Amino acid sequence: MRIRRHIGNVDIDISDARLRRNLRECQKVLNLQVAADCEPLIPFQQGQLRNSLTYPQGVYGGELEWNAPNAHYQYTGIVYGPNIPIRDAEGNITGYWSPPKKHPTGRPLTYHTAGTGDHWFEKAKEQHKDEWVRLVKQTAGKD
Repeated sequence: MRIRRHIGNVDIDISDARLRRNLRECQKVLNLQVAADCEPLIPFQQGQLRNSLTYPQGVYGGELEWNAPNAHYQYTGIVYGPNIPIRDAEGNITGYWSPPKKHPTGRPLTYHTAGTGDHWFEKAKEQHKDEWVRLVKQTAGKD
């Protein structure tokens, strides 16, 4: 937006371009820092979930999304089912089959990597919110 006015002997010319650039840069550095702070809290068994981070609106947008097949279940921390065992000829369980429509069972998931678990964004925000605010203020203050 640009405002141009001439009042008396004074020319006024105001543009919000610098403000918009700074806000855009703030969003980018915040997104990158949030992603970095969430990473050690995200469950890790094979790395698929941690490596699935995307920015649906681009790195300057306000959304981060972990887009792995099991991301929703890992984030909620609740086992969804039914999970029907697949057995071999001897009766040993070799895997599980689930129908397309699943429902929460109420049982908590078990995470195998220490320090990881469900709701990693909320945990990262709880731990790093003040740092994020400082980072945005510092970035916004740049020319």
